[in-house]
Amino acid sequence: MTLAPKPGLVDPVSNGAHRDMDYALFIKSIEALAPYFDDYVTLGATSVTLPVLFDALRKRGVVAEQAMLTATNQINTHKGANFSFAFILGAIGWCQKHDGLGLNYHRVFETVSTMTAGMVARDFKHLEQKSVLSYGEKLYLEHGLTGIRGEAEEGYPILQKEALPFLARWQAVTPEERYLRLMVHLMATVSDMNLIHRGGLEAWQRVQAEAQKLEDEQLSLESLKRRLADWDDAFIQAHLSPGGTADILALAIFFDQLSAIDD
Repeated sequence: MTLAPKPGLVDPVSNGAHRDMDYALFIKSIEALAPYFDDYVTLGATSVTLPVLFDALRKRGVVAEQAMLTATNQINTHKGANFSFAFILGAIGWCQKHDGLGLNYHRVFETVSTMTAGMVARDFKHLEQKSVLSYGEKLYLEHGLTGIRGEAEEGYPILQKEALPFLARWQAVTPEERYLRLMVHLMATVSDMNLIHRGGLEAWQRVQAEAQKLEDEQLSLESLKRRLADWDDAFIQAHLSPGGTADILALAIFFDQLSAIDD
């Protein structure tokens, strides 16, 4: 589904703080990645051990990322989302073959955690010797932030403890309202590497505080959407984009809709 307004992010009515991206480009990116999502589930169902599955998912994920970049003329639209969906969909395939998904998908998250154990240490080994660092690597060295790799190693606690329980509490409203309110909640709680990269720790902390204040106001849906539209203007001016929130929001929506199918 589409969702708007999303401050600083690409949506059907705004490019957010992204001069090189728009909604049409996102659709191209999603279409390029979609076949690989099926592959991730299949790998989970056919791999003989979790270490084998981990290696297979990372290799297939690189191929998927290249397909995405080819479709977008080398613009990074969904690298973070592809990373997380690879492990989560692979874990779903594994769990479906073995013990089932578990209550509130706890076996899926446990499988991701087991499969990715030690990934942060391995991926960030010898960073001091590298001449060119990604912004994620720089943030790890400067502030000890592990980003989405750390989330995966811990079994996505932000999904288990924040996002999915939040959605369960807001069952009585429309999907649009549930997901917009969840987005604000995540902006107040996620360690958003994109925000930190673009604006520094102070900008991220300021966004968190403002999002918490907005959540506490308990506005009507229409008032909330007006406020979010104003935020979009402010985020664009400040060149801020809560991409970390966007990735977790997408994962939460996926599990929410998966729950509806299971029911």
